[in-house]
Amino acid sequence: MSDVPAAGGVPADPAPQGYNVPGRKPDSQMPWEFFMGGASHRLIAFKYGISHPRSRLYCNNTPIKTIIEEAGLGDTSHLFPDELLIRPDIADVSLRKLFEIKPWHERALQEGREEARKYLAALNRTIRDGRLFTGGTDFHGEILIRFAAGQYIWRLEWKTSEPGVVQYQWTRSKKPFDSEVAAYRDAQWVDLSVEELRQYGGWVEKAVEGMISRREKLATVSGTVGMVIDLIGGVATIVLWSAIQGQMGSGAQQPPSQGGGQVIPFPARPPSIASPARVPAAAGMSLSP
Repeated sequence: MSDVPAAGGVPADPAPQGYNVPGRKPDSQMPWEFFMGGASHRLIAFKYGISHPRSRLYCNNTPIKTIIEEAGLGDTSHLFPDELLIRPDIADVSLRKLFEIKPWHERALQEGREEARKYLAALNRTIRDGRLFTGGTDFHGEILIRFAAGQYIWRLEWKTSEPGVVQYQWTRSKKPFDSEVAAYRDAQWVDLSVEELRQYGGWVEKAVEGMISRREKLATVSGTVGMVIDLIGGVATIVLWSAIQGQMGSGAQQPPSQGGGQVIPFPARPPSIASPARVPAAAGMSLSP
């Protein structure tokens, strides 16, 4: 996992702003780039796990030496000293695929390409027999976040820009909505302002970390197609959509919610993010935790 803060096309502020988020020290100076970047990595890696329930995964915080030893991949003595603690964002041991997660701008794409190359070289150098790792492809999706009824709906969208590199972008609905369904159907998204990111970055990260940590203890539901995060009155809830499109029927049937919020089986659709080279400088963010 990368150690440099980054989120779309704009650089981080020279004087990062702290956040008064419950559970954090009052004098914390954690910049919003780290909050939003951490939330992005957790959500995207978690969604990959939902989409690949039979895969053995290591995501975001496991050193490559540990991955090789626990999975019995090969001989760690072949690793160089500076490779012992590097941490891939997504290492799918079962499919032998690897992804680096980066924000949607050209510099981050270059960084992701170089990091993926380094991790693949290290992993494959240790393998005694069997398939080698390659850069993963065709992984894309989106997640919606609601802060309160009648407010803007946020969206995290990502796709594989080239083998081994997944890039993401945060946007919000063009106008306020009372539900995620209405915003999804309207399908008009605009860039988030730095002020909005600063205001909500800490809350998004707290919601994501708390809810995913709890749900990682539960069995993954095969066929899950998305999730929603509700942040209402300071209470955050993340809900998995536990039925694929068509299984819920056309009536009023609803699957049971897991801790509150709404359950919405959004249909799959092709990713719409443009090429990094064509994204305006003010678009997205510059997150790269």
